[in-house]
Amino acid sequence: MERNYRKMSLKIFSFISTALILLFSATVFAFEFPAAGWHRGDVSAAQENSRAAVLKALNSVNPHIEVDILDFVDKDGKRVGLVSHDYQMKRATGLDGAFSVKYNDVAAIPKNQANPKLPPEPFMTVIDLFELIKESKERGVKPNVSLDMKDEGKNAEEFGKWVGKLIQQYDFQKHVFASSFYKSNAFAIKEACPECLVGGLVFNDHFALKHLDYKYTSLDLTTLSELTYFMGFWGKEKFNHDFVLIQDDIFFKNPEIVDFWKKERGAKFVGVFVYSKETGYTKEEWELLRKVDWIELDPPQMNQYLEMKKANKGESRP
Repeated sequence: MERNYRKMSLKIFSFISTALILLFSATVFAFEFPAAGWHRGDVSAAQENSRAAVLKALNSVNPHIEVDILDFVDKDGKRVGLVSHDYQMKRATGLDGAFSVKYNDVAAIPKNQANPKLPPEPFMTVIDLFELIKESKERGVKPNVSLDMKDEGKNAEEFGKWVGKLIQQYDFQKHVFASSFYKSNAFAIKEACPECLVGGLVFNDHFALKHLDYKYTSLDLTTLSELTYFMGFWGKEKFNHDFVLIQDDIFFKNPEIVDFWKKERGAKFVGVFVYSKETGYTKEEWELLRKVDWIELDPPQMNQYLEMKKANKGESRP
């Protein structure tokens, strides 16, 4: 009788221990993604995607960022990547042409002056960016980094594979994740790094995507559906997204989108990114944002977020 009691007690203890371990593991995973990241770095301090803006964000009380990256190969034939929002140079430099077509030396590129109200800043490479992330981790701070891949060139697939291998090389798989409008970027990362987190975007500032249902991203489009967008993109296929990033105004109109992407599309997490919003969010909008796991914010919303985080005594979300 006593022996049976001991066996039963051990089974109960084992069951409880296992449950606690699973619960703790789930909680740890959930906290792999703090609620907010600086959209293109701290753009109140320096030009978007510049080393200065990224450093300011990494050294802040909320050291998590979103940046944009492109392909770039230097004069020695070494792929180093470029941190820039646009494939074309016009908006950031005033010059025509694509960065990777006109230059093979990052130092020779005219400075980034996308915001004329701020001093121009030199562009930096993706290697420079990864080194900054590495330095931050060595200081004991692990930043979550959202990479928005913007390359449109003929070597975009090769670039995507390179980024996947780079994430592996630096062992950043658990806190550096990549999204893209372009299949050539996203699919290539996943091919090179199956454990990397790869996602798509839900937004409507592209003439065709204005007609795409928010239950899909451009990664779901096939060659056929691209030709039939006027019929509602007939011929779409559901790509397995690890996560999805949703334009904020689309999310606010359709907050149920979070449950759809998690429950029906199997996304591990859902994020929202700020879109052309120079003012803060309303109280009602912040309440809706409680539903998501990750928010990419410009300074007006980030300042609100930090104030709420401070008021909530360090809670991870507003």
